[in-house]
Amino acid sequence: MRTSFLTLLAVCSSFLVQAQATSARPDSVTISVHFGSDNQELNQLMSRVLRVEKWHVEAQQAQLAGRQFHLTYQEFRNGIPDAEKELVGNAARLLSFDKQGKFTMDVFARQVTETRLENQFLFAAGATVKSFVPLPGKAGDYSLRTDIWPYKQRPGVPAQPGAQPTSVHTFPVGKKVPFLVYTLPYESEGYLLYCALAQSKVPVKDWYAKYKVAHFVVYNLVIE
Repeated sequence: MRTSFLTLLAVCSSFLVQAQATSARPDSVTISVHFGSDNQELNQLMSRVLRVEKWHVEAQQAQLAGRQFHLTYQEFRNGIPDAEKELVGNAARLLSFDKQGKFTMDVFARQVTETRLENQFLFAAGATVKSFVPLPGKAGDYSLRTDIWPYKQRPGVPAQPGAQPTSVHTFPVGKKVPFLVYTLPYESEGYLLYCALAQSKVPVKDWYAKYKVAHFVVYNLVIE
């Protein structure tokens, strides 16, 4: 009888540990995204002279320690997607949350030439660069959008003149979702509409059918 009781106790303890482990995994994670540089002169140099977009991405949640900020990308031309590809070859080293559950990266987007676009990702342990061929005559019109997912502006007074806003996004854990889009704008009545396109809630795979956006790159995220 005592043996049976101890066995039952062990089984119950095992279930309890599993339940605690499951409950420790969050359903969602908050990711902050900061545009540009808070140095006003540097920000003007990047945006006005070099035409470089910069985004700082940061997430920290203790329960995410050791998990992955898994990123893939897929290029669309005239509504037709290329094969989805891994952003990096060594995801375990470059895309993992650290022991404190923190992940950071900086993303830069720029036109290199009339026939070459570049997205550069800088991580704590390395970097990767992806190059794309723009549509003829459109190389200067591409923009890296982070506002395709609902967000809130982080409240607070800018630390100094020229300080840029930080947006806060909540992403699900374990589900693949669009995270960034490097895209041409939606053109309407002579206007180039970036925000209206990104925040339209139209799935990115339907952007060509709905808005005739002929070329863009989608970066998908799964927090694993």
